[in-house]
Amino acid sequence: MRGIKCSPRFKVLSDEQVDGVHEASLAILERTGIRFDSEDARKRLLKAGASSHSTRKGVITFPRSLVEDAIRKVPEHGTYYARDPKHDIEYDGEHLFPYAGGGDPKILDLETGRSRLSTYADVEMAARLGDALENSSYASSLVMANDFPSGLVVPKTMEATMRNSAKAVAGYAPNKETVDVLVNMWSCVSGGVEELRRRPIFSLSSSPSSPLTYGENNCEVLIRSLECGIPFSPVPCPICGETGPMTLSGSLAQQNAEILGGIVLMQTVDSSLPVVYSGRVCIMDPRSGRDLWGVPEEALVSVAIVQLARKYGMISDASGMASDMTRWDMQMGLELMMTVLPPALAGAESLSGLGAGWEGASSLEMMVIGNEVFEDVFRLMRGIDVDDSRLAVGLIDKVGHMGNFLAQAHTMEHVRNGEVRVSSLWDKRTSDRAAKEGFRSIQEAARERVKKILDEHVPEPLDRGVEKAVGQVLKDARKTLLT
Repeated sequence: MRGIKCSPRFKVLSDEQVDGVHEASLAILERTGIRFDSEDARKRLLKAGASSHSTRKGVITFPRSLVEDAIRKVPEHGTYYARDPKHDIEYDGEHLFPYAGGGDPKILDLETGRSRLSTYADVEMAARLGDALENSSYASSLVMANDFPSGLVVPKTMEATMRNSAKAVAGYAPNKETVDVLVNMWSCVSGGVEELRRRPIFSLSSSPSSPLTYGENNCEVLIRSLECGIPFSPVPCPICGETGPMTLSGSLAQQNAEILGGIVLMQTVDSSLPVVYSGRVCIMDPRSGRDLWGVPEEALVSVAIVQLARKYGMISDASGMASDMTRWDMQMGLELMMTVLPPALAGAESLSGLGAGWEGASSLEMMVIGNEVFEDVFRLMRGIDVDDSRLAVGLIDKVGHMGNFLAQAHTMEHVRNGEVRVSSLWDKRTSDRAAKEGFRSIQEAARERVKKILDEHVPEPLDRGVEKAVGQVLKDARKTLLT
């Protein structure tokens, strides 16, 4: 997996302000604490050195020393493995790996353009498309297989994903029983439970309930995942003004406390696995109460999340491109670039957003468009190279006054070297040519690209024996998950 070299250049918080958010989080953990609805989780935390809140049932408070010790124990970097090792994601603090959103229950139909519940076939198409797109680092189940009973939606979504992508898979589980099923499925692919533990080829995450609550299933999924050697990330998503303070810094401090409390619990199980600092802070529309993502404040908190992750030496993951529009238009494009560019320039190591179209539905066309947006972002991040060849002093002297550089070998050499990015999707025709040949909207161009990729790209298939074994795991899982 290639990633893109990222040199942190952009900050929205000074070092002192980052420290201020950190100190506020420690104060929240020590004074207010976090509610854990799992007795097992509470016992683990108390044994590790945390305390029960004096008046609030089920709430655990954390001394500063315990939290800071947990931060020190987190591996600085880590590898997220893929079915095909060439797609392994090696986090080193210097490269950015984009990926699609995950878990959307709806999709924009490729033929009609209308929003509808997604199906198993949609998951297959999204996974196959992501397998082909160079800027889709994870197979992250853009949408869900809602044409199955609720207890089987997650395992069937995972099956469709693993069959149609050889990249690292990121998913979630609603309960510990589903974790067991997913581990059994992937053990069939890996060649056994121990081989999966040695080289975990999928990871899991879940979102605690803001403010400051880890439900019983949150705790059990976290614990069971790590017990099985599967990397896990808590992803709190407080909404400013609803489930978090209206102020950006207040919600940042709260979500940071929620992450750090989860990490302390994680380390009571296993402290050797990589941890991705996956913060999300959503913005409330004061006019309607609607959650907003395609706004400048979302870009600001994403940059701050990258800065917090860097302070802790953790892998940073933030919300990338997003839009709240309900139709294809100029505003959508502006929102996508506005939300993805700042955290990319801040040095994020992982950004979501491929396929994020508008509220309530993801889109295959937007995966293609997002892939192209990331190409532009990468060109911006690469910056301007300055060396003797590029300064071209001798060439300028050779061409002289009123000369022309078009016929010079230097020109074609640096065209081929990518000095100027040439997009295969954006419409850069002259107005005369466009008038003659006809105008085609960006969604039409993206739809054609999607269909071309789906027609031509064949992911590395699973072995037939593996397919059969996974099918048997799912057959057996019906007894557990549908009762």
